[in-house]
Amino acid sequence: MIKKYSLLTAAFFALFSLRTEKANAQISGTDAYIQGTSVELGIAGAGGFEGANTTTSPVPAGMHFRSNTNFFGFVANPQLNSWATFDGDYFTPGTPENGWGFEIGASGGAIGNNNCTGPNDMVGTSITYSHIGTVYSVDWEGDATSGTDLHFKINYLLNQTDLFYTTTVWITNNSLDTIPDLYFYRNLDPDNNVTLTSDYVTGNLIVDQTPANGGSSVANVSATQSLPWSSYVALVGDPSFKAGFGGFSNRDASDMFNGTGFTQNVGGTDTADVAIYLACDIQNLLPADVSTHTHRSTVAPNTRCFRFITSFDPNATVCAVRGLQQVSQAGYPTVSSTSSAFVLTGGSPAGGTYSGTGVSGNMFDPATSGPGLFDIIYSYTDSTGCTGMAVSQMHVADATTGVAANTMNAHVNLYPNPFSDETTISVGTSVKLDNASVHIYDMVGKEVKVVAATSNEIKIDRKGLAGGMYFYKLINNNQQIASGKMIIK
Repeated sequence: MIKKYSLLTAAFFALFSLRTEKANAQISGTDAYIQGTSVELGIAGAGGFEGANTTTSPVPAGMHFRSNTNFFGFVANPQLNSWATFDGDYFTPGTPENGWGFEIGASGGAIGNNNCTGPNDMVGTSITYSHIGTVYSVDWEGDATSGTDLHFKINYLLNQTDLFYTTTVWITNNSLDTIPDLYFYRNLDPDNNVTLTSDYVTGNLIVDQTPANGGSSVANVSATQSLPWSSYVALVGDPSFKAGFGGFSNRDASDMFNGTGFTQNVGGTDTADVAIYLACDIQNLLPADVSTHTHRSTVAPNTRCFRFITSFDPNATVCAVRGLQQVSQAGYPTVSSTSSAFVLTGGSPAGGTYSGTGVSGNMFDPATSGPGLFDIIYSYTDSTGCTGMAVSQMHVADATTGVAANTMNAHVNLYPNPFSDETTISVGTSVKLDNASVHIYDMVGKEVKVVAATSNEIKIDRKGLAGGMYFYKLINNNQQIASGKMIIK
């Protein structure tokens, strides 16, 4: 499927190569859609959350859009009747409360929130997708640069016939300081079938917490309705999470984690129009190693990774829990594009299957993938028939330049984005620019503007460019050191 030579090339390939196919995972406008057999979702390119904007990113043919707003979040057909009836869109009617965010420390630290209702503090830099076999995957990346320097990568992973999907989050500390406590949350208002019944009220239940939090297994909160038929949605987090419900536009990650003003006790219930959430506390997140410029690696000490599930059927949740508990994949070290093919051994338990660009059987071949950053997906089916999946990242360095994919965009930020008249590409002072320039491309890959980079603050004006999405790459001393997306209002 997609062969990612670079972030920019991958974005171009993702935007255009599959638009002409009957693909089940695809880019539309600036957003991405995944269409499984019984679950469909849209991912916003601007913020990395479920909630594609159907006004600017039209819904692909064959998907089941049902909402009184312009967002496509997620719908499901647990009835398994070829969508004759289906649940959702779960949160987009009314006020579409759905998103994620972070907080550094319990008070006074940097805060960032990305949500359908706004604001979007973490600016998206790329959104790509792949479809390999029965596995559909969307990757979103973005940065928080106000009061901190964090990089986020969020992967949405759906096995075609499943009634749940897996979200994997990587958070990388690119600042120069250790972060003692970094709180992360994912918040959702589960309206279930409100579009059919006009009823926003759900029956909310704390099903379980991890043992450290008074439970037995995983963090699990569900929301149900009984009309016009039984509907269900659950957020299920790995052992780093706590589950809770209460409030609505919840934006305080530390309060959510600590349960301040929320219900977290196992068995706790409430029938109301409130939000459900997952929250975790990442402790002692180390800073970037500026001496080696180690950034965005799944094995780097300045990156943490965690997973959670969004499920639409109680039986599917049983499988989802088994997958979270049983299936994992270790990170991989950076390899050279001239390295020989090698056996993948990161997946656990043994006996599963690998898939991804450059993967054949249980082998990865850098010569096939080329330089870049690639998802390696490990799938394992246990004796009960439950399939769990875990995704990890493979970094392939360009042997001709010695530049690893995980150093791309280090200390490079674009702000504001989107912009109306002018934006600035800010390059860290540790980067020495030599014969540098910014190359801007339209959505069909045509170079439309070149700006000389004579200082570490590179001004880009929109003169001669129409509103829309563009891609840029920063070339320094004949090497690409950064790339990304820019949006002109």
